[in-house]
Amino acid sequence: MQHVKQALKAAFKKADKPLLNRCITEQRSPGLPDIRRTQHFPALRVIRASRAFNRLHHWQHDTLHPCFPLFLGLSLHIDVLTANASPFPLMGLVHTENSINQLLPLNAEDMEITCHFSDIRLHPRGIAVDVMLTVSQQNIVRQQITSTYLYRGASGVLKQTGESDGEDVSGSEKTFAVTSVMNFDAAAGRRYARISGDYNPIHLYRWCARLFGFKHAIAHGTHVLARCISTLSNTTVTGQHAFSVTNAFRYPVPLPSEMRLNSNGEESIEGSKVSEVSFELRDKQAVRRKQVVLCGRIGAPLQHIPANP
Repeated sequence: MQHVKQALKAAFKKADKPLLNRCITEQRSPGLPDIRRTQHFPALRVIRASRAFNRLHHWQHDTLHPCFPLFLGLSLHIDVLTANASPFPLMGLVHTENSINQLLPLNAEDMEITCHFSDIRLHPRGIAVDVMLTVSQQNIVRQQITSTYLYRGASGVLKQTGESDGEDVSGSEKTFAVTSVMNFDAAAGRRYARISGDYNPIHLYRWCARLFGFKHAIAHGTHVLARCISTLSNTTVTGQHAFSVTNAFRYPVPLPSEMRLNSNGEESIEGSKVSEVSFELRDKQAVRRKQVVLCGRIGAPLQHIPANP
């Protein structure tokens, strides 16, 4: 029932277009909305949810997957973005980046997640906004995840500012030491929706994705990133108490599709040393400039996380 209510709320949440377009035209960022939501997740719920998440993402380690709080905290993201004080719509926002900063392992026990807007700024294509999740266990902050969303300005507004809305050219080949094949079948979006509650039509079937301008159904971004990290975990995340994951989404992953996960970096972990790995997910069937659908890095923690954010 909660998923249904949130879906309806998301569908009817409208953007404050006059405010946002005025800010783009005047080249100033709107004020940061003071919205904060906190939810406690009991251990039993964490255990059940993590089992489903682990099965879907082939995660076989004792600690929780780094993307698990992003999956578990989806309802908090929706609550913050659809709050009355938020000028943004949920439908139409483009999820462009993630930054996961982990200082301590996450375990299958009681978890508290707090969500709030952490930054808002002008972007060449509109306005970018950061939504942060702070994850605590045993009253200790263990992880922070920043998700960046883009509100795309109307083409007429962008023309007034002299900004271009052209596509990124990200298809140049790089040399990577390791390549893995990752397959996403036609039902991948529906399977992730069942465990996450994210039933956005663009992820479910080709016919309903077409209603929103997509040629195919597309995979959930969190699902794609989580599968990449699971594949890379043997040489990076496993055994590390502290690390960071940063990534940028370039283009959607169409369903079905076969992707190539390319990576390079240190292949071993010695003592407290964190191996650093760069990676990209490439769609060889796409035109050259659109082949890199995701790129990222796994390495040392980005910064110290305050005890009481």
